[in-house]
Amino acid sequence: MANSRTVYLVGAGPGDPGLITLRGIECLQRADVVLYDYLVNVSVLQHVPPHAETIALGRRPRFAVGPGGD
Repeated sequence: MANSRTVYLVGAGPGDPGLITLRGIECLQRADVVLYDYLVNVSVLQHVPPHAETIALGRRPRFAVGPGGD
């Protein structure tokens, strides 16, 4: 298949950029396109090469003010 592509799903941990694996960093460094949501710590995106397209997806996080969220 001359037109085959590879997709990697990289988990960035529970908000701590220090928890990303070395393999995850390698995948980001080789990426041409990176899809991410607003919950990812933006420092993880430092591993994305300048030529790569980054696309933000998903909803923005909601933060509850108090009990009941209001």
